[in-house]
Amino acid sequence: MKTINLFIIVLFNFIGGLLSYAWCYRLFIRKYSTPELYYLVFYGVCYFCLILISIWILNKIKKTFGLISIGAIIGIVITFISWIVAHFILGIYQGLALNIEVFFGYLFITSLMTLNFIIYPVTLLCCHYLFLWIEKMAKNRNV
Repeated sequence: MKTINLFIIVLFNFIGGLLSYAWCYRLFIRKYSTPELYYLVFYGVCYFCLILISIWILNKIKKTFGLISIGAIIGIVITFISWIVAHFILGIYQGLALNIEVFFGYLFITSLMTLNFIIYPVTLLCCHYLFLWIEKMAKNRNV
């Protein structure tokens, strides 16, 4: 059962990552001809972190409202964290000081750009309800 749950988490996060990347590609990469490698590194880091966080969240939180609220907050924050990590990986970061006003502005823009604040809570809910459905089917089979 644990292997199936892990597969479901990875599958739904992969689908969410593809949806978010397709949205971002349509809006920015194709329009402004920015290097696609930057976005691939960004999404790789972002969704690797989201998969790890999903495993923990889905084991701890069982209520729907909790999953939605925590998922939206993490979807926003993880976008910014992965942006910083991507800059370190690509060597773009040149020791610039982080201005707090720019921080919140960029956090808002990147979360709107990637739609993680919508996609990640939906991913958590899909995983949660699929787990419940699998448990229900397993109980019906054993009865």
